[in-house]
Amino acid sequence: MVKSELIISENISKSFGDNHALVDFSLQVKQGEISGIVGPDGAGKTTAMRILSTVSYPNSGALHINGVDALKDYRGARKSIGYMSQKFGLYTDMSVEENINFFADLQGVPYKEIADRRKMLLTASGMYQFRSRLVGRLSGGMKQKLALCCALIHEPKVLILDEPTNGVDPVSRREFWQILNRFASDGTAIVYATSYLDEAERCNTINLMNKGKIIASGTLEHLQSLPNIDIIEVKGEKVRNIISSIPSDYGKIWSFGSSLHIHVAKGRVDINNLKSMLNNKYDISIITPTLEDIFTYLTYTGENHE
Repeated sequence: MVKSELIISENISKSFGDNHALVDFSLQVKQGEISGIVGPDGAGKTTAMRILSTVSYPNSGALHINGVDALKDYRGARKSIGYMSQKFGLYTDMSVEENINFFADLQGVPYKEIADRRKMLLTASGMYQFRSRLVGRLSGGMKQKLALCCALIHEPKVLILDEPTNGVDPVSRREFWQILNRFASDGTAIVYATSYLDEAERCNTINLMNKGKIIASGTLEHLQSLPNIDIIEVKGEKVRNIISSIPSDYGKIWSFGSSLHIHVAKGRVDINNLKSMLNNKYDISIITPTLEDIFTYLTYTGENHE
């Protein structure tokens, strides 16, 4: 069965005065697909998420959600959307169950179905035992998982998530992704904005954003094929101290934690010569580009592979 595209945005732009927050933003997301929007703060991720969820209106472009023209009929489009904003927006003086019930009523979930859906979501998120706890007494990770449950209670066809796991502990992040994968397998189209590159790698497709534009998009394997360079990794103690020892004409050198990544023209550098130059004190190899390599390469060179 051919999966239909539930989200289609075309050349969406949004400006705030002289600030061009979003420029020609185009995105297509199919049933069961998790599409990641990745970029630094100020890249335009939140603006894009607000427009996709019909909370904000673009200056130009087109947007269709589950076959509905969202710019002409935002109320109709919202019936298919579950949206989780960057800012926590639930009621802290109500219990976990009361919050879910409230959002179920807002979304018109049939009363007889609420209890089963609520139990399924709370069980999947590891929150069932806390169902009677006041939201104000939950940890940050538990609040985020509850917000996701509230966004999913009406079983939306489209789920828009704006950096939902910022500051969330690793266990809660894993449970969060288990829920997402479950709904994706049932056909939900998910857009996931994040600054975490490891989370981006979990997505089916990845869209790298910078300065309001998508500069590259596709699967991880496709993105890894874009830089027409070799990535040489140098690992060892105090590697930052040897940057000046590496000839500048080798290429751009980037510090990655306890290692260095050198972006060099393909086939130009002999690994053995570099090892000899550094007195064989370091582990040196050519590696597959990481997402961070790809992003730094594209932003540094100004290349655009949208």
